Amino acid sequence: MSIRFYTFILVLLFSLGPLQAGLQPTCRQLISTMLQEVENVHTASYTLNSSERVKGKILRATSHIKLNLHPRQLYFKNNAGVEIIYNELVDKENALVYPNTFPYFNLKLDPHRSIMRNNLHHTIFELGFHHVGSIIQNAVKYSELNFDKWFTNLGIVKFNNRDCYKIYFEYPDFKYVKYKVHKKETATSIALKLGVGEYRIIQNNANISFTDYIKEGRILSVPNVYASKTLMYIDKELNLPVYIKAFDDQGFYESYEFFDLKVNINFAPTEFEKSFPGYKF
Repeated sequence: MSIRFYTFILVLLFSLGPLQAGLQPTCRQLISTMLQEVENVHTASYTLNSSERVKGKILRATSHIKLNLHPRQLYFKNNAGVEIIYNELVDKENALVYPNTFPYFNLKLDPHRSIMRNNLHHTIFELGFHHVGSIIQNAVKYSELNFDKWFTNLGIVKFNNRDCYKIYFEYPDFKYVKYKVHKKETATSIALKLGVGEYRIIQNNANISFTDYIKEGRILSVPNVYASKTLMYIDKELNLPVYIKAFDDQGFYESYEFFDLKVNINFAPTEFEKSFPGYKF
């Protein structure tokens, strides 16, 4: 089910009327509004600081991103000088990658395959707010009647010199459970169905890849929710999640920080072409 569907349900349940003047929004109202604003993001540019636990180590990166959702177009450059362009109007299957290392020529790579997924929790298609929204959507679904117990509004904090609401979610029953693979399922399709993130599925089950079919009937170990604990900052003016930090049974799992954020801006079509001035392709 889509973020839009759960947003609709949240609005019905939690936003029964406008906030009265002078009253602070409830945690329920903040999340409902955030999910609505996530749906309203069509283009964005930002700097993303990411930290991810990979094989017991914390890998950090800073990336500059331009994103257009319809049609899906993306420009990406990280602090190692790697540049990526994906433009579904040009090639729906592959991204153009400049590796900024030997052999110093452009590569066409499938964003879902292991070469581009190596030591990364997510694909380039999950770099925006819709991925964050899907994590929170799943947490809301699992909280059910315990929402007020598991979600907490911790008040206002400063992030990037802007006021943000600080939201904390804790799911006390985080664990790994058994999952029986159905016909023509992959780690990616299972993760999307369960809302748990495919990287953990890969790491906790031997001899499977992100995109290859897994043998029907195989029993996998998968997390029952995305994270045991999640800390999130929602920009007070934009109503968008600009900081998210997730934990699991081993402790810190990942965090993402959005800086220099601009949403629903107009990109020139050439900004998603390799010939755009300043690109190294």
